[in-house]
Amino acid sequence: MSMDTNQQVLEKLKTDLAQAGTMPLYLCFNESVRQAMEAGILQDGDFLPSERQFTEILGISRITVRKALARLEEDGHIGRSRGYGTFIKKATDARLAYSLAGVKGFSREVMLQGRKPDTLWISRDQVPASALIASKLAITENTPVYMLKRIHYIDTRPMSVAVSYVIMDAIRDVEEIGVSLYDYFGRNNIELGALQSRVSAAMSDAETLQALQLKEAMPLLIIKQTLFDGQNRPIEYSESFCRSDMYEFVSED
Repeated sequence: MSMDTNQQVLEKLKTDLAQAGTMPLYLCFNESVRQAMEAGILQDGDFLPSERQFTEILGISRITVRKALARLEEDGHIGRSRGYGTFIKKATDARLAYSLAGVKGFSREVMLQGRKPDTLWISRDQVPASALIASKLAITENTPVYMLKRIHYIDTRPMSVAVSYVIMDAIRDVEEIGVSLYDYFGRNNIELGALQSRVSAAMSDAETLQALQLKEAMPLLIIKQTLFDGQNRPIEYSESFCRSDMYEFVSED
Protein backbone atom coordinates (compact mmCIF):
# COMPACT_ATOMS: atom_id res chain seq x y z
CA MET A 1 0.00 0.00 0.00
CA SER A 2 1.38 3.41 -0.92
CA MET A 3 1.45 6.29 1.52
CA ASP A 4 -1.39 7.95 -0.43
CA THR A 5 -3.54 4.84 -0.22
CA ASN A 6 -2.64 4.40 3.45
CA GLN A 7 -3.78 7.94 4.14
CA GLN A 8 -6.99 7.50 2.12
CA VAL A 9 -7.95 4.41 4.10
CA LEU A 10 -7.22 6.04 7.46
CA GLU A 11 -9.17 9.17 6.52
CA LYS A 12 -12.12 7.07 5.33
CA LEU A 13 -12.07 5.04 8.54
CA LYS A 14 -11.88 8.20 10.64
CA THR A 15 -14.91 9.68 8.85
CA ASP A 16 -16.96 6.47 8.95
CA LEU A 17 -16.22 5.77 12.63
CA ALA A 18 -17.26 9.30 13.53
CA GLN A 19 -20.63 8.59 11.89
CA ALA A 20 -21.08 5.13 13.40
CA GLY A 21 -23.94 6.19 15.68
CA THR A 22 -25.23 3.15 17.60
CA MET A 23 -23.41 0.67 15.36
CA PRO A 24 -20.58 -1.21 17.13
CA LEU A 25 -17.24 0.30 16.10
CA TYR A 26 -15.77 -3.00 14.90
CA LEU A 27 -18.73 -3.48 12.51
CA CYS A 28 -18.30 0.05 11.20
CA PHE A 29 -14.55 -0.58 10.81
CA ASN A 30 -15.27 -3.77 8.85
CA GLU A 31 -17.74 -2.11 6.52
CA SER A 32 -15.44 0.84 5.90
CA VAL A 33 -12.60 -1.49 4.85
CA ARG A 34 -14.98 -3.46 2.60
CA GLN A 35 -16.17 -0.26 0.95
CA ALA A 36 -12.56 0.75 0.35
CA MET A 37 -12.02 -2.60 -1.36
CA GLU A 38 -15.13 -2.20 -3.53
CA ALA A 39 -14.13 1.35 -4.48
CA GLY A 40 -10.68 0.20 -5.55
CA ILE A 41 -8.90 2.18 -2.85
CA LEU A 42 -7.62 -1.14 -1.49
CA GLN A 43 -6.36 -3.64 -4.04
CA ASP A 44 -5.58 -7.33 -3.76
CA GLY A 45 -2.20 -7.63 -1.99
CA ASP A 46 -2.20 -4.15 -0.42
CA PHE A 47 -0.96 -4.08 3.18
CA LEU A 48 -3.05 -2.40 5.86
CA PRO A 49 -1.64 -0.05 8.50
CA SER A 50 -0.46 -1.70 11.72
CA GLU A 51 -2.68 -2.19 14.77
CA ARG A 52 -0.70 0.55 16.52
CA GLN A 53 -1.33 2.99 13.64
CA PHE A 54 -5.04 2.22 13.68
CA THR A 55 -5.33 2.77 17.44
CA GLU A 56 -3.23 5.94 17.56
CA ILE A 57 -4.60 7.66 14.46
CA LEU A 58 -8.25 6.60 14.82
CA GLY A 59 -8.41 6.90 18.59
CA ILE A 60 -9.97 3.46 19.12
CA SER A 61 -8.87 0.60 21.34
CA ARG A 62 -6.55 -2.16 20.18
CA ILE A 63 -9.26 -4.66 21.22
CA THR A 64 -11.67 -3.06 18.71
CA VAL A 65 -9.04 -3.16 15.96
CA ARG A 66 -8.18 -6.79 16.68
CA LYS A 67 -11.84 -7.81 16.73
CA ALA A 68 -12.48 -6.08 13.40
CA LEU A 69 -9.39 -7.58 11.76
CA ALA A 70 -10.18 -11.05 13.14
CA ARG A 71 -13.63 -10.94 11.53
CA LEU A 72 -12.21 -9.69 8.23
CA GLU A 73 -9.74 -12.58 8.30
CA GLU A 74 -12.44 -15.13 9.12
CA ASP A 75 -14.51 -13.85 6.20
CA GLY A 76 -11.53 -14.25 3.85
CA HIS A 77 -10.96 -10.58 3.09
CA ILE A 78 -7.52 -10.23 4.65
CA GLY A 79 -4.50 -12.41 5.32
CA ARG A 80 -1.58 -12.11 7.71
CA SER A 81 2.10 -12.60 6.97
CA ARG A 82 4.59 -12.78 9.82
CA GLY A 83 7.20 -10.09 9.41
CA TYR A 84 5.19 -8.20 6.79
CA GLY A 85 1.75 -7.48 8.21
CA THR A 86 -1.91 -7.70 7.23
CA PHE A 87 -2.82 -7.66 3.56
CA ILE A 88 -5.96 -7.56 1.41
CA LYS A 89 -7.12 -10.78 -0.23
CA LYS A 90 -9.25 -10.83 -3.32
CA ALA A 91 -12.88 -10.74 -2.23
CA THR A 92 -15.19 -13.60 -3.14
CA ASP A 93 -18.72 -13.13 -4.49
CA ALA A 94 -20.76 -11.74 -1.60
CA ARG A 95 -24.19 -12.34 -3.14
CA LEU A 96 -26.72 -14.33 -1.18
CA ALA A 97 -28.79 -16.85 -3.13
CA TYR A 98 -32.09 -16.58 -1.24
CA SER A 99 -34.64 -19.29 -1.92
CA LEU A 100 -38.32 -18.38 -2.00
CA ALA A 101 -39.25 -22.07 -1.83
CA GLY A 102 -39.75 -23.52 1.65
CA VAL A 103 -39.61 -21.93 5.09
CA LYS A 104 -36.02 -21.35 6.20
CA GLY A 105 -35.71 -17.73 7.18
CA PHE A 106 -32.79 -15.38 6.57
CA SER A 107 -30.40 -16.76 9.21
CA ARG A 108 -30.85 -20.40 8.24
CA GLU A 109 -30.44 -19.55 4.54
CA VAL A 110 -27.18 -17.73 5.28
CA MET A 111 -25.78 -20.53 7.46
CA LEU A 112 -26.63 -23.16 4.84
CA GLN A 113 -24.31 -21.24 2.48
CA GLY A 114 -21.48 -21.37 5.02
CA ARG A 115 -21.68 -17.72 6.04
CA LYS A 116 -22.41 -15.84 9.26
CA PRO A 117 -25.76 -14.14 9.90
CA ASP A 118 -26.30 -11.39 12.44
CA THR A 119 -29.10 -9.03 13.43
CA LEU A 120 -29.09 -5.46 14.68
CA TRP A 121 -32.43 -4.71 16.35
CA ILE A 122 -34.00 -1.32 15.73
CA SER A 123 -37.31 -1.78 17.57
CA ARG A 124 -39.65 -4.39 19.08
CA ASP A 125 -42.95 -2.58 19.63
CA GLN A 126 -46.62 -3.33 20.04
CA VAL A 127 -48.71 -1.37 17.54
CA PRO A 128 -52.35 -1.42 16.39
CA ALA A 129 -52.73 -3.29 13.12
CA SER A 130 -53.39 -1.06 10.13
CA ALA A 131 -56.02 -2.09 7.59
CA LEU A 132 -53.28 -3.63 5.38
CA ILE A 133 -51.64 -5.58 8.22
CA ALA A 134 -55.01 -6.72 9.53
CA SER A 135 -55.93 -8.10 6.10
CA LYS A 136 -52.59 -9.92 5.82
CA LEU A 137 -52.92 -11.51 9.26
CA ALA A 138 -56.67 -12.19 9.09
CA ILE A 139 -57.40 -10.09 12.18
CA THR A 140 -59.52 -7.02 12.81
CA GLU A 141 -58.07 -3.56 12.29
CA ASN A 142 -56.41 -2.00 15.37
CA THR A 143 -55.79 -5.39 16.97
CA PRO A 144 -52.40 -5.18 18.76
CA VAL A 145 -49.53 -6.88 16.92
CA TYR A 146 -45.78 -6.91 17.39
CA MET A 147 -43.82 -4.80 14.92
CA LEU A 148 -40.24 -6.05 14.75
CA LYS A 149 -37.71 -3.95 12.85
CA ARG A 150 -34.10 -5.03 12.39
CA ILE A 151 -31.13 -4.94 10.03
CA HIS A 152 -29.89 -8.29 8.70
CA TYR A 153 -26.14 -8.78 8.29
CA ILE A 154 -24.02 -11.33 6.46
CA ASP A 155 -20.40 -11.60 7.62
CA THR A 156 -20.83 -8.23 9.42
CA ARG A 157 -22.15 -6.55 6.25
CA PRO A 158 -25.65 -4.94 6.29
CA MET A 159 -27.77 -6.67 3.66
CA SER A 160 -31.41 -5.79 4.30
CA VAL A 161 -33.86 -3.96 6.53
CA ALA A 162 -36.71 -6.21 7.66
CA VAL A 163 -40.02 -5.22 9.25
CA SER A 164 -42.23 -8.02 10.59
CA TYR A 165 -45.75 -7.85 11.98
CA VAL A 166 -46.50 -10.83 14.22
CA ILE A 167 -49.72 -11.82 15.98
CA MET A 168 -49.49 -11.45 19.74
CA ASP A 169 -49.99 -15.09 20.74
CA ALA A 170 -47.06 -16.22 18.55
CA ILE A 171 -44.59 -14.40 20.82
CA ARG A 172 -44.32 -15.14 24.53
CA ASP A 173 -41.45 -12.74 25.31
CA VAL A 174 -40.31 -10.40 22.55
CA GLU A 175 -36.96 -9.84 24.27
CA GLU A 176 -36.09 -13.52 23.88
CA ILE A 177 -35.94 -13.27 20.07
CA GLY A 178 -32.30 -13.39 19.01
CA VAL A 179 -30.76 -13.40 15.56
CA SER A 180 -33.57 -15.48 14.01
CA LEU A 181 -37.33 -15.02 14.43
CA TYR A 182 -37.99 -18.42 12.84
CA ASP A 183 -35.64 -20.11 15.29
CA TYR A 184 -37.57 -18.41 18.08
CA PHE A 185 -40.80 -19.90 16.69
CA GLY A 186 -39.14 -23.33 16.65
CA ARG A 187 -37.94 -23.03 20.26
CA ASN A 188 -41.48 -22.18 21.32
CA ASN A 189 -43.03 -25.15 19.49
CA ILE A 190 -44.82 -23.10 16.84
CA GLU A 191 -45.29 -25.32 13.80
CA LEU A 192 -44.53 -23.44 10.58
CA GLY A 193 -46.59 -24.07 7.48
CA ALA A 194 -46.73 -22.35 4.10
CA LEU A 195 -44.91 -19.16 3.09
CA GLN A 196 -46.30 -16.81 0.44
CA SER A 197 -43.77 -14.47 -1.19
CA ARG A 198 -43.83 -11.57 -3.61
CA VAL A 199 -40.81 -9.66 -4.91
CA SER A 200 -40.78 -6.14 -6.35
CA ALA A 201 -38.27 -3.29 -6.70
CA ALA A 202 -37.99 0.36 -5.66
CA MET A 203 -35.32 2.98 -5.08
CA SER A 204 -33.91 3.30 -1.59
CA ASP A 205 -35.22 6.10 0.62
CA ALA A 206 -33.08 8.14 3.03
CA GLU A 207 -33.82 5.92 6.05
CA THR A 208 -32.91 2.67 4.27
CA LEU A 209 -29.88 4.34 2.70
CA GLN A 210 -28.55 5.10 6.17
CA ALA A 211 -29.45 1.71 7.66
CA LEU A 212 -27.63 -0.18 4.89
CA GLN A 213 -24.67 2.24 4.95
CA LEU A 214 -25.10 3.11 1.28
CA LYS A 215 -23.33 6.19 -0.03
CA GLU A 216 -25.87 6.84 -2.77
CA ALA A 217 -29.37 5.72 -3.72
CA MET A 218 -29.68 2.33 -5.41
CA PRO A 219 -32.51 -0.03 -6.42
CA LEU A 220 -33.74 -2.30 -3.63
CA LEU A 221 -35.45 -5.66 -3.95
CA ILE A 222 -38.54 -5.72 -1.74
CA ILE A 223 -39.70 -9.12 -0.58
CA LYS A 224 -43.15 -9.30 1.02
CA GLN A 225 -44.00 -12.54 2.79
CA THR A 226 -46.88 -14.01 4.75
CA LEU A 227 -46.00 -16.94 7.02
CA PHE A 228 -48.66 -19.42 8.09
CA ASP A 229 -48.54 -21.88 10.98
CA GLY A 230 -49.33 -25.59 10.76
CA GLN A 231 -53.08 -24.85 11.01
CA ASN A 232 -52.87 -22.50 8.00
CA ARG A 233 -53.27 -19.44 10.22
CA PRO A 234 -51.24 -16.36 9.19
CA ILE A 235 -48.85 -15.47 12.03
CA GLU A 236 -46.37 -13.08 10.41
CA TYR A 237 -46.38 -10.57 7.58
CA SER A 238 -42.98 -9.11 6.67
CA GLU A 239 -41.43 -6.64 4.27
CA SER A 240 -37.69 -6.81 3.64
CA PHE A 241 -35.78 -4.13 1.76
CA CYS A 242 -32.73 -5.83 0.27
CA ARG A 243 -29.62 -4.56 -1.51
CA SER A 244 -30.10 -5.45 -5.18
CA ASP A 245 -26.36 -5.98 -5.64
CA MET A 246 -26.17 -8.49 -2.78
CA TYR A 247 -29.25 -10.70 -3.23
CA GLU A 248 -30.23 -13.25 -5.82
CA PHE A 249 -33.72 -14.70 -5.37
CA VAL A 250 -34.53 -18.19 -6.58
CA SER A 251 -37.89 -19.96 -6.54
CA GLU A 252 -36.85 -23.58 -6.92
CA ASP A 253 -35.57 -25.92 -4.17
